[in-house]
Amino acid sequence: MNDSFLPVEYTEQRRDRRTHILAMLLFIIVMSGVVSAFFWKRTEWRKIEQIRQDVELRYEAAGIEVAQLMVLQQAQQATIEKAELAAALVEKVPRSILLGELINHMPPGLGLHELKLESTRIIAKADPKDKNKHKGRSATRDADVKGPPRAPIYDTRISLTGFAATDVHVSEFLSALNDHVLFRDVNLVSSQENISDNQVAREFKIKMILRQNADSRSLSDRWRQSNETPESLAEVATHE
Repeated sequence: MNDSFLPVEYTEQRRDRRTHILAMLLFIIVMSGVVSAFFWKRTEWRKIEQIRQDVELRYEAAGIEVAQLMVLQQAQQATIEKAELAAALVEKVPRSILLGELINHMPPGLGLHELKLESTRIIAKADPKDKNKHKGRSATRDADVKGPPRAPIYDTRISLTGFAATDVHVSEFLSALNDHVLFRDVNLVSSQENISDNQVAREFKIKMILRQNADSRSLSDRWRQSNETPESLAEVATHE
């Protein structure tokens, strides 16, 4: 039994209308949340994209700086190699200094007849393991690709012929040459008695090798302690 005086159709329409209004309100709320979330997310995406672009720009700038640094390092390495090559081509032990050192270490009563210098270039041999790795056309291509120029290395042999009063003078001279920083493999080849102008003297012959890393600059400390230099000694010996 219906207690309301309103028709049943009217009551059902009002109930349906309220249901539709609530559904529309819920729909509007949900859509508003979705739209708001979309715009918020879009703003975040723009920020992230801006950050990514900034990072890419920084990477590009850093890449340019790294490339410039690599070019500078290559130029520096090339300059160092040229400087080392130029330094190697310069005679590290001038002959005047070499003659002065020999005269400076000669004991009294000893003289030189002849001094010979023979320089032989040392050619580095290729490693046979490297040869086996590259064969055929690849070896030809590798031969065409040349590395930086290397400074030539020379093996300098010195031969001395001189005279002395006794074998003691020859032994002192030989000992001084063995202890010298410029020479190695000092050997007495011959020593024999020789009579000239009714005077007896010992004629000797010494052979030795100039060290590959010999440098006259290593003698600078000893020169500072003395008032005489090898050049001055050689000059005096030449005048005598």
